[in-house]
Amino acid sequence: MPAPSPAAIQAIDRLDAACRALVSFRRRAVLVMYYPENANVTELDIKDAYRELRSGGAKKEKPLSTLDLLLHTNGGDPVAGYRIAQTIRSLCRTMDVLVPEYAYSAGTLMSFSGDDIRLGDYAGLSPIDITISEPGSPKPEGVQLAGVDSFLEFAQGARKDVEKILKELDRNSACSSVDSDLLVQMVKEVGALTVGKYYRERTVTGHYAQLLLENYMFKRESDCRSRAGGVIGHFLFGAPSHDFHVDYNLCKAWHLKITQMPTSESDLTKDVVEQLRACTRNNVICSRLTARVRMPFIRFYSLTQRRRNARTAQKKSRRTRNP
Repeated sequence: MPAPSPAAIQAIDRLDAACRALVSFRRRAVLVMYYPENANVTELDIKDAYRELRSGGAKKEKPLSTLDLLLHTNGGDPVAGYRIAQTIRSLCRTMDVLVPEYAYSAGTLMSFSGDDIRLGDYAGLSPIDITISEPGSPKPEGVQLAGVDSFLEFAQGARKDVEKILKELDRNSACSSVDSDLLVQMVKEVGALTVGKYYRERTVTGHYAQLLLENYMFKRESDCRSRAGGVIGHFLFGAPSHDFHVDYNLCKAWHLKITQMPTSESDLTKDVVEQLRACTRNNVICSRLTARVRMPFIRFYSLTQRRRNARTAQKKSRRTRNP
């Protein structure tokens, strides 16, 4: 493997300095989980997160007293997100989730395992409804379950409007089958089994969210079950699309335990993300697994000691995950 360029070495040093500055400011160890574009949350990340925390001295018999999870992701597999969250929480007593810019979809689900979620300036979460791309689908963005729900509402509204017009025209029959015709066409396009799969997946995601919120964020609340249910209702059904950006004000209105970072903290977390992007551009971290897919960057920064640099950490991860 060729030696890294001077620009790459400088990018690594700036990344480590940015992460150490955040640890010093917060006075808490931080686990960085950074997913660049074309990197998804998968079950492969469970072992990497576990190994990083264990290498920092954490174990279930003696968990870390406090931990920050810095999370930057567009999402991925909700089952993997749940398993990662539970793995991390098994190794720490309390945890704040830091979101410098966004933690969408499965990232939002993971953030539900925090005692508190801290949002940087203009940062946000997203709905946790399901978007699945079927194997071999010509549409890599997949079909959104929120889109299916919206189509159902559209079909029902279309029928009401048609029947209203028929009544105004004094037609003998004010009944219309436009809704069923539209739904039949939707099922032809998406597939009945696929629609059923989406709804099953959403049920599973809601169950995982309920467990995380009850066990961590709302565990000390006397009404933890109902509070968790209210939050899940908003994040599963309260947004018009999967791409809906849920900012601080909406998170507050939807009753999450949410905090706006002060400007100094927000700047520090955003600098970490910028340095991660620079390292990715220099191909030092987040190696390409395929032409389209990249690895994430997962690394633990201890409060009390300096460990290997980012390039060495990525080398170790690459040996275990490259095909």
